[in-house]
Order: sequence, then structure tokens, then C-alpha cells
Amino acid sequence: MRVRRLALLCLAAALAALTACEKPPAPAPPATREQAYDENRAWKDLQALCAMGPRCHGSEGHKNAQAYLRDTLKACGADVRDLTFEYRGREDGTPRPFTNIAGRFKGKQDQQAGLARKWILLGTHYDTRLWGDKDYEEAAREKPIEGANDGGSGTAVLLEVARVLQAHPPDIGVEIVFFDGEDYGRFGSPDYFLGSKDLAKNWDTLYPGPKPACAVILDMVGDAEFRLWRDAVCEGSHPWLNGLLWKAGSDLGSAAFAGSPLKGVTDDQTALVGVGIPATLLIDFEYPHWHTAHDTIDKCSAKSLGVTGRVLLRALIDRPFETK
Repeated sequence: MRVRRLALLCLAAALAALTACEKPPAPAPPATREQAYDENRAWKDLQALCAMGPRCHGSEGHKNAQAYLRDTLKACGADVRDLTFEYRGREDGTPRPFTNIAGRFKGKQDQQAGLARKWILLGTHYDTRLWGDKDYEEAAREKPIEGANDGGSGTAVLLEVARVLQAHPPDIGVEIVFFDGEDYGRFGSPDYFLGSKDLAKNWDTLYPGPKPACAVILDMVGDAEFRLWRDAVCEGSHPWLNGLLWKAGSDLGSAAFAGSPLKGVTDDQTALVGVGIPATLLIDFEYPHWHTAHDTIDKCSAKSLGVTGRVLLRALIDRPFETK
């Protein structure tokens, strides 16, 4: 009896040891890039950017943001370029340096000889406003702002898109451009959208070869309760592009894409349209803290960053699309 009990104990111990050595099954990888998009990582990017303070031209935060963008894109395996230019502002005519930061993710078509290369451009501005000129407090109107939504949200979304593209290389080429000088100007001046204007002006030099199939610009896409406007210019000339994005938003059940007003907004997509690129803008222009000291991270949400990023991936990268 004692021998039998000892044998059973030994068998039980052996089975327990065998079970302990078994590794739990590895989780299944995301089926799509959309599912791989992590809004919490995007939120950490937004926190990091806002911790730098205002990222307006010439500030320490502006320099730190540039380094953060370069480092993140390089860590994601992108081919990174600084697209530098000078601009003479209307106020004093002094030439000042600006830098667009671009990261290219090559698609499979880039490595297949004889195929016309298809690629898309995703863009946003990373600079923040030098003046909170829309603030209801007069004392705040001459101070730089944090720009959590206006300058931070689109940047955070595209940094997480870059991580997804590293883990799940795209079939088509993707160029991510972080524009400088979008919010440089005083109200009523032409000193806005400097980065996209320079890119368009020097397009053939910077991007020889076929133009992108489309471009999508993000601006103010992190508001906790946001509703996106539908770009009227794109709707008139390239409605299929808006259609792809709004269908993706509808499929995801996002209220941000429901009942969207049709509006024309001048932004970084405008210069791209001017050089013949089908381009549109995703923006919540009803954001009440626009150009004020109250554009802070507590007005934003990770959920909004997640919706925006997943819509981009679902509409333009996960599923092949055809231009019309």
C-alpha cells in the first residue's frame, strides 16, 4: 500500500513538473494594422509632447519635439529626412529657419521592378501657436500655448501609425510628414501653413516621380468629444477619398464621423491640392479651446486618438483602394 502511494505521489509530481514547464500559448497577432493600433501608446506620445511645454517656433519645446519625432521615426525603421527651408515673416522680413520632418515606409511595390509605385502621404503639423490670441483673458493672448489638440493630437496619432507600419509593413509606400510653421502667423497674415506651402513649391525636387495616390492631413483630432468636418474642396474634386474615410469611420461605429458638416477649411492640405494631389483634411474645427491657453491635454482623450488612427489604417492601408 505504501509503495503504491509512493508511486502515485511520484507520478503526480512528474505531471505537475511537466505542466509547469508548458508555456502558455502565444497570443494571436493582430489580423490587421487597424487592430494593432494602440491608442494608449499614442496617448503616451501626447503626454510626452505636452510635457515639453509650448512647441512654438524658436522655443526649447520646438527643438525637443523635433528630436522626439526623428528618434521615434528612426526607431520605427523609417527613412527620415529633414526638409529645411527659410521664411521671411511679414512683420520684420527676417529670414528664419523651419524644418519639416518626413519618414518614409517603403511598400512592397517599391521592391518590385516594373510596377508603378503607389504611395500615400499622411501629414500633420507639430508646431504650436506663439500666441493664444483667441483666449477670453487678455493677459493670455500674447503667451504661447500648450497645443495639446492643435499640434499635439495629429502628431501623436501619426507616431503610433509609424509603429504599426514597422510591425506590419504596408503593401504601398507611406510617407509621414510633420509640418513646421503651420501656426506661425498672426491673424490676417499670410504667415500660416509654411511647411506645406514650401513642400508644394519644391515638390518636384523633393519628390521626383509619381505623385501620391492621395494625402490626408490631420489637425485637432484629439478632442474628447470631437466631430470631424467633411472637407468641401475634396468633396467637390475627389469625393472618393472622403468616402473611404467616412465609410471606415461608420464601420467602426464612431460618432465623430456621423452627421459631419460639409465645410471648406484652409489648412496644410490646401497647398497639396494646388499641385494636383487628391488631398483632404480631418479636423474638428468646433473645438472651443482653439488658439487659447485652455488647449491642454485634459481636453483630449486616448479614445479619439484611437479612432483617428484606426480609420486611417482601415481606409487607406489595410484594404487596397482604387482612385477614381
